[in-house]
Amino acid sequence: MKMRSDGVTWQEIDGELVLLDLSTSAYLTTNAAGSLLAKVLVDGAERGDLVAALVGEYGIDEARAAGDVDDFLEQLRSRDLLLESESK
Repeated sequence: MKMRSDGVTWQEIDGELVLLDLSTSAYLTTNAAGSLLAKVLVDGAERGDLVAALVGEYGIDEARAAGDVDDFLEQLRSRDLLLESESK
């Protein structure tokens, strides 16, 4: 999966991101953890990659990181900002 880039703009301000879908005016603001996840998703990543990124950056346990990743992905999906990859 990866962040949708067509028609989407984003700006980083003090480690946080604001993403805007120009066609629907849907937007999402993130904290520093969301900013990290979004940057990982730009080139494409699997859920496990995102969990590992949070664990590595913040030293949190894997269960908490997984919950945070799932919440973030749902926010992206609800705003049509995530491109899902097909199953391998």
